[in-house]
Amino acid sequence: MIDFHHNRSKAPRPQWFAPVDRQTNERLARTVVWLVTATLATNQFLIASISPKSAGASPLASLKSMLGMKTASAMVIVGPKLNSDGKTTSLVQQPTISSVPANPKSGDDLTDAKAVMLATGRPPYAPDGVSFDDPINAQNVWVAYEQSITLSGSLETRYNNLINGFTCNYCCGEAAIVTRNRQCGCAHAKAARGFFKYMLQTFGDQYSDEQLMGEAFRWQAIWYPKGAVEDYLLATGKANVIGHAPHGGAGADNMHGLTT
Repeated sequence: MIDFHHNRSKAPRPQWFAPVDRQTNERLARTVVWLVTATLATNQFLIASISPKSAGASPLASLKSMLGMKTASAMVIVGPKLNSDGKTTSLVQQPTISSVPANPKSGDDLTDAKAVMLATGRPPYAPDGVSFDDPINAQNVWVAYEQSITLSGSLETRYNNLINGFTCNYCCGEAAIVTRNRQCGCAHAKAARGFFKYMLQTFGDQYSDEQLMGEAFRWQAIWYPKGAVEDYLLATGKANVIGHAPHGGAGADNMHGLTT
């Protein structure tokens, strides 16, 4: 009979099970304490270096950071959004439906601003003959829908919210008194109302109100390209390229509260 216990007891102990002396234990303990201390110190340093910047970031710095990211294309636009005071606007990024090329970063700030603010071609939702390349014809088509389309129920509620929140920035109002779309009688304001009616009736279940707001500003940008480009340059800290003309809702400083 083979004595397994006897044979196993005589087997040599592997080296890694060798007893650890007291000095080695002390060195290991000191090493662990040092590593934990160093890790905690590094974390505290990183937290301290990040938190103040995040907490104190200005709207301008935030916009510049967001807009500085380069992608193949962008479904966002920078435009005025009504402030809680109901009289002034802030420049914010807004989602859109159509896309534009990413900032080409050509070295010419004005060229780059036009590329990301002024859409081209026919957007996917547009009826026949409507294109960003023909602003006047597009405006006439959208204007017609204001009278020809009647909404009801939840679509009518959404429509009223949209025209009450969308602003007419470059034709009406004063620095501290912006004109809401529902109050404006200009052709481009009628076109925006027709655009909202058409989109709600045709694609109401596909696009959010935020997307419709941003897309409506895409059209306002091609009807008022100078103002839209000036606002973009202001938002990205480059207002000195062509200046920033006063317009409705831009605030007492005519700069939406931003400084370059």
